[in-house]
Amino acid sequence: MAERTTAPAPNPMSQGRYRLLLGLLIVAAVLAAVVGVMVTDTDEQDAVAPSDVIERFVPEPNDEVVRQAELGVDLAPGFDGTIAVNGIEIPVDQQRRVEEQNEVYFTPGEGKVVERLLAGPNCATAIVWKAADGRGTPNDQTFTWCFEAT
Repeated sequence: MAERTTAPAPNPMSQGRYRLLLGLLIVAAVLAAVVGVMVTDTDEQDAVAPSDVIERFVPEPNDEVVRQAELGVDLAPGFDGTIAVNGIEIPVDQQRRVEEQNEVYFTPGEGKVVERLLAGPNCATAIVWKAADGRGTPNDQTFTWCFEAT
């Protein structure tokens, strides 16, 4: 009859090695957590994309328009705003506001703060806020876009 040989059983890990391995794994996990927290930017407010607040710019950025062209913004629901043209804020009574659709527009014209757009580059700015908060809070946002007038 053939003799049966058995492989020797592996030596179990000594208790000292087990504790060392467990300690190293815990230290690695703590270091990973610390590095993760350090690379997370928690000091700055999250950037808001224009598409989150403004559904459409009129005219679109870089468009070419006539000097009496209407300009403005179509805002996302829950937002209100006002506009400025080339640094001149447009009075509310000179704006065309469609509150049901959150739209704010201005058309240059005779007797208005801006009678016509400048020939060449022009920039408009939308000052936007959450309608529930009202204007003048730290959450107010500005969005500027530029276009050409001929």
